[in-house]
Amino acid sequence: MSKIHAVHAVTPGSVWADQRALGRTVVVEAIDGPYAVCTTLTNSHEVQRALNLPADYPLRGNPRDMRGTTCRILLDRFRPTSNGFAFVTATGAHLSTQLTATH
Repeated sequence: MSKIHAVHAVTPGSVWADQRALGRTVVVEAIDGPYAVCTTLTNSHEVQRALNLPADYPLRGNPRDMRGTTCRILLDRFRPTSNGFAFVTATGAHLSTQLTATH
């Protein structure tokens, strides 16, 4: 089986969309060995829908607003597959503070 390589370079400031959690986007803050250190810009559609429900609506689970959280993602996941990340833009670092400051 051949390995699928990323079409775009994973660089600090680039924005990527999660293919497993549709609607979730991350910005790459730094590269740390085989990992990208990322900040979540937007929640997945499912989490955001749950967060937008009225307070008295019964929820399953405990959805958390993940905007502004930091995570480490293996560089191998930054490729356009069903469980990878799709490239959005190379110049999104300025969005990080604007999108996550409101939570």
